[in-house]
Amino acid sequence: MRESLLRMEFYETYYYANIVHNVLGDTFDFLRNLHSWHEDREVSLFLRPFPKRSVLHSFSEYVIEDLMYETLDDVSLDSLANNPKAELWVDRALKHHGIEAPGFRQWLAQRNVSLADASEDDVHDYHTDLRLTGELDDLMTQLANEVFYVLFSNRTLLARLNGYIAGVVGEIGRDQLQGDDALLLQKDGVPTRAYIPEWARRAVYFRDRGMCASCNTDLSGLVSVSSVEHYDHIIPLAEGGINDVTNLQLLCQACNLSKGKRRLATSNKYQAWYSSDV
Repeated sequence: MRESLLRMEFYETYYYANIVHNVLGDTFDFLRNLHSWHEDREVSLFLRPFPKRSVLHSFSEYVIEDLMYETLDDVSLDSLANNPKAELWVDRALKHHGIEAPGFRQWLAQRNVSLADASEDDVHDYHTDLRLTGELDDLMTQLANEVFYVLFSNRTLLARLNGYIAGVVGEIGRDQLQGDDALLLQKDGVPTRAYIPEWARRAVYFRDRGMCASCNTDLSGLVSVSSVEHYDHIIPLAEGGINDVTNLQLLCQACNLSKGKRRLATSNKYQAWYSSDV
């Protein structure tokens, strides 16, 4: 199996990760924004089983892009005109990640518009062009990948994200779906169980470092050769939980079999890389 490496540049990565964390910590205050994330896309986002681009990727990209567009109207064109080194946020971010783009100044020059005559509409049009030519999508993908890398290990946050999604999925009836999409629900509000692909198992196993997410039993085989790994939905399918890598946790056989259909709270304990007590 080919291993992939993610190039991490950490351009405001922790800032965006903190925003995602805060939104999921109090979803009630952000319900309208959250609805905009998935509106009319619930089937493709939530019901298709185990996409490589998880719901956390999608949500992180939505948050980052929403923040970017929120600040466009605050851009000071005077500061750009008076400071030749000043740049738009998007240009700084693109340059940091090595994504080639003309830059706002050159983009204006190509249209025979001076900075002194530029308007907020020009700033918006520049971002629209970056979207059409692909540079903005490349940037959003990179930023979302880095946020995912930071947050995927936080099972409590993943439970909050999937808890919100379960509430949305719980309102979807089979009669709302067309054609083969109806097979994605076993009944109203309950996704059909799907085979967990090997890549998802590996991702969860290594994220949880071969330890049961509930009782911390070692499942690596280094301590106990009889340990059997089970992959559990953090939010059960029966409660609207989805078939997504972010909704999985590693459990030992005893914890998985004893929980039945009830939800088993995930542990917030993780194996330390080393001990600082000595």
